[in-house]
Amino acid sequence: MRDVLPLEDLTVSQFLRRTARRFPDRPALEYLGRVWTYRELDEAVDLTARRLLAWGVSHGDRVGLWCETEPSTVLLLYALPRIGAAAALLNTSLQRAELAELLRRTDVDRLIVTDGYKGLDFPALCQGLCAELPRLQAVLYAGRSGLSGGFERLDDLTPSSEDALARAEERVTPRDIGCILYTSGTTSAPKAVMSSQYSRVNSGIQQAHDLGATPEDRFCVAMPIFHCFCLSVNVMAACAAGACLYLPESRRTAVILEALSRGRCTVLSSVPTMFHAILCRPDFPNWDVSSLRTGFIGGSLYPQELFRQINDGFGFTLLSSLGQTEATAGLTTAYLEDSLDVRAVTVGHFMDHVEGKIVHIETGEEQPAGQPGEICVRGYLVMDGYYGQPEETAKAIDEDGWLHTGDMGWLDEDGNIHLTGRLKELIIRGGENISPAEVELAANGSAEIQTCKALGVPDRHYGEEVCLCVVLREGARLDEAELRSRLTRRLAAFKVPRYVLFFDELPMTSTGKVRPAQLAQLARERLEL
Repeated sequence: MRDVLPLEDLTVSQFLRRTARRFPDRPALEYLGRVWTYRELDEAVDLTARRLLAWGVSHGDRVGLWCETEPSTVLLLYALPRIGAAAALLNTSLQRAELAELLRRTDVDRLIVTDGYKGLDFPALCQGLCAELPRLQAVLYAGRSGLSGGFERLDDLTPSSEDALARAEERVTPRDIGCILYTSGTTSAPKAVMSSQYSRVNSGIQQAHDLGATPEDRFCVAMPIFHCFCLSVNVMAACAAGACLYLPESRRTAVILEALSRGRCTVLSSVPTMFHAILCRPDFPNWDVSSLRTGFIGGSLYPQELFRQINDGFGFTLLSSLGQTEATAGLTTAYLEDSLDVRAVTVGHFMDHVEGKIVHIETGEEQPAGQPGEICVRGYLVMDGYYGQPEETAKAIDEDGWLHTGDMGWLDEDGNIHLTGRLKELIIRGGENISPAEVELAANGSAEIQTCKALGVPDRHYGEEVCLCVVLREGARLDEAELRSRLTRRLAAFKVPRYVLFFDELPMTSTGKVRPAQLAQLARERLEL
């Protein structure tokens, strides 16, 4: 019989302090050869929290983190909830306009940035933001290069007293909002998902339990740290187990392989795209990944053949899962003892302490085993809501507390969930959520376009690619290269359509709405997919 761990009524700070007491001398964090023990990590978080207090951060504030995956980011992820502030985690691929819009919609009080990502200079892009956004009080630099763009530096702040931190920490409760993450739905703007410290802590504890994690494990971080997936299965799960969080210098496949080989990492969780990219390297057989023990795959759909290739290619026990930002992270998991067939074909069982059911998409009635419907969950992992959008929250969480995930599937007789698709039009490209409406809004800024529709088309590497179907105004001229060039200036790189198809007209309903299924079929035929 499998053990079920109890839920813990802890703040994020209490969670880390408990681990530091239990494993003070165990490695907690490693980056470029430097190692922090759990005692040192807890002390560094204290110092960071005291600096944030001196900077003016207080209980209930929303502090944006536009930060790459590096030690200062980990410290901030622990320090902000230690004083009761919510960390609003921002995608590092955002363009300035997208960043400003998210900060405005979430009433972010302060923003902390590192150096940048893939050619984006964060300090430079943040110039003038405070004047543009009256709610935004200040920008703080926490990078390593020293090129702060004139902003105050985190390391230069004179910390407040230890007593001030103790008083601040006393006010924090497990039910306080610990972080805000952004997810794209079918509306034109991303929603801001609020998660309590309680849900974040317990998600990490449950994920560590499902991984069978111990203090001997070394978690390789191969995902962006702003993803809910990474927060739970890496940052919080490692802390729950007293294990080491190993940060590669970047997420390039060669660097990840270097971390696995020389860093002797034992846990690797990522999206199908990353696993596939590593497997496709001609030199993959030359790397020693024998230290790997297990890891989760999630973030987007994948064929079972790919799951088997990853499981066998890495030589470890790969665990399938289903997650959602609105559900803190994972809501289902396969078990280590499950057969390869179960792990490859299903996304496992509903997690411990999670109520789950499949409901008919029209009647809402619970479906018996074998009958498809929408996957719904209830329990500690359900979000506190979308910030500033009570109506959208009510659409997602019904009056009985059930979160309607928008994912379709069915339960087999053993309680395993088989995914069949999504109710939502959300495009998931390599684990990144893309709102079709957001792409369409950017494209409609071009005067030549009469109408357009963005949709996802199958892709072996990314799972889905963005395809934009366009109808031009009569007499207008606009080619694919020019349109993609314009969209590159308006959207994050991963949102820019790989395919642009021009049509004389789009298939429409009698009420003037695009028929997405019919259009998707036309697009696949045109692209010979």
